[in-house]
Amino acid sequence: MADRAGLVVVIVLALFARFHSITVPVIWYDEAYSLLLAEGSPAYIWATTARDVHPPLYYVLLHFWMLLFGNGVLAARSLSALADVGTLLLCIKLMSLVTTRKATWIAAVLLALLPMSVRYSQEVRMYTLLGFWLMGATVALVCWIKAPGQKRYPVFYVLLMAAAFYTHYFAALCVLVHWLCWWREWEDGRPTAISFRAWLVANSAIVVLYLPWIPHFIDQLLRMDGLEWIPPLTWQTALTFVWQLVMMGDSASYSSLWRALPSVLIVVCAAAVLLKTRNERPFSVLLVGYFFVPVLTVFLVSLIVPVFNARYLVFAAAALPLIVALALDTWSQRHTVLAAVGMALVLLAEVHGLSAVYAQTDEMNGTSIRKDARLDAVVEGLGHEARPGDEIIVDNLYWYLPFTYYNSTGIQPRLYAFKTPTGALWGTAEYGGWALIPRHLHSILFNDFSTLKLNTRRIWWVTGYARPEHDALFPKHWKHVLTLKAGDSEARLFILDVTPTTLEAGVRTHPSAQQYNPSPGNR
Repeated sequence: MADRAGLVVVIVLALFARFHSITVPVIWYDEAYSLLLAEGSPAYIWATTARDVHPPLYYVLLHFWMLLFGNGVLAARSLSALADVGTLLLCIKLMSLVTTRKATWIAAVLLALLPMSVRYSQEVRMYTLLGFWLMGATVALVCWIKAPGQKRYPVFYVLLMAAAFYTHYFAALCVLVHWLCWWREWEDGRPTAISFRAWLVANSAIVVLYLPWIPHFIDQLLRMDGLEWIPPLTWQTALTFVWQLVMMGDSASYSSLWRALPSVLIVVCAAAVLLKTRNERPFSVLLVGYFFVPVLTVFLVSLIVPVFNARYLVFAAAALPLIVALALDTWSQRHTVLAAVGMALVLLAEVHGLSAVYAQTDEMNGTSIRKDARLDAVVEGLGHEARPGDEIIVDNLYWYLPFTYYNSTGIQPRLYAFKTPTGALWGTAEYGGWALIPRHLHSILFNDFSTLKLNTRRIWWVTGYARPEHDALFPKHWKHVLTLKAGDSEARLFILDVTPTTLEAGVRTHPSAQQYNPSPGNR
């Protein structure tokens, strides 16, 4: 009865943490990509995602989710939030299978408040869904090891791992963890170990289920687009990674040495877990490896190709509370006060991290845009001011997708693009967000004002970040008469002056227009 009451409390706590202020951040480029893509059919999603950098399953599920609940901010983000709560429940199940009741509930409370989980449960992306599949597969694996004769566990394992691979490629990192766990159990000659044949058949089945997507995966791998935005890995980034997952605050006021302390402490906790007698904790390698194997693997790969990014490792971050809970449980047997103080400090750190999430001062990708680029408010104002026949021009793809999501004017916006150094019009490769612009709408793209044909005298220029360079883009006969501004976003209304003087002057483009190149970002 107490466990049921505790479960209800933890679920309520987790739901509150994830749904609190969930609609406050503005939809940004990555989320708009998800929403606009998910509006298409599953076949369209499959074909379009093949030209992107991720597999299609999340977008397909989001498609059906939006059919049921709509595409509003709360409805769309709730898929990620509920997936993360599902991961919490699976973690509780996993801990109940492998450790003590005390450690289970410590882990449940810490995971319910884990800032990294809360942050990405409030974003229309696939990261928490990946964590749900992988934690479900891990639970299935443990159940399979404990009862190798039960046929349903390998079936669950295969289906959940296949779903994970169709959600994000980093699912492969969890495969390394599972193989390590299986090998340790099999090498020790435990009677409950999964046989080599059964393990090979299960993994082969995952590959077979994944075969339809493998050609697209190979094509994406060979193209290697979409990683250029990730900065090269530094030792400072690696050593402060745990700080980033838990504290998530502005690092300006903290020294790098102080920020490395959480990483040191999690290593100490992991050592305490692994040094515990294996007979008492036969799955300690699995729990510790669930965090350290993916993180260290990505670290090593990033020495060659930069792929180290916190949001790709949200699934691994879920193991941090599990490791800490096991260590606190161990220490509490001899040092109750020390364990209690440790628990209090971890909770304080998580509260600090949550405050950063809600204040949108965390250091995750896109946070500053979600806070400062109030494109939603600008588009709302534009909806009140725009007239039938007005032209709308969005100055970059990065803002074009969110604008399209919020746009209720009924006006098809144009998109200002720039030419690459080779002279090609950026965006014609149909890669990433450009693939969401149908071919029949390619006429909306332009990069030369001298070729721009307008059928109206009123033009709205919309941007997410107003810059002085914009003034050099506009022809002289465009007269600025109104600005709608919210945060860093703005919509500027121009009236075309068609007097004879301006007609003789013609339309001239400032040379710097070809150099204006705000990054479109990536997912």
